[in-house]
Amino acid sequence: MINNMNVDLYFLNLINGFAKRYLWLDYLGIFFAEYLGYILIAFLFFYSLGENIGIFLIPILAGLFSRFALNELVYLFYKRKRPPDVTNVNLLIKKPKYPSFPSGHTSFLFAMSFSLFFFNITLGIVFFVLSFFVSFSRIFVGVHWPADILSGIVAGLFSAFFINKII
Repeated sequence: MINNMNVDLYFLNLINGFAKRYLWLDYLGIFFAEYLGYILIAFLFFYSLGENIGIFLIPILAGLFSRFALNELVYLFYKRKRPPDVTNVNLLIKKPKYPSFPSGHTSFLFAMSFSLFFFNITLGIVFFVLSFFVSFSRIFVGVHWPADILSGIVAGLFSAFFINKII
């Protein structure tokens, strides 16, 4: 039986336990965790050139608000340590210096993804799925707890609605 205090650790160990087993999976996890987000931003920029620049600017603004306003506000009051600081993990990338909760990558990318639903549902779904891969891989490579990812999704959702409401 898993108690509430250990749920995060249980799922971290479950997901991160697959790291360093298969070289191809490690490379895929590293690619998703570190580079896929930048590819999504670049894709959206070039896609918006043929459409409407707002389909780029509003999701980016929502992502920036989520990452650099909401998350930074949380970081002022709660500085959660990253998994390698408190437990043994299979660390595949360099540990970021800022606090773990909420995940900056997740909040930024999910704010973009949720914002895209206001413009193009299909594109929103694609970004949502790919943002999930990025977020999940952040646990896989050992730099985030599952609760960091869940809170990042919530921050992204809030930011998307907030930015789309005021614009």
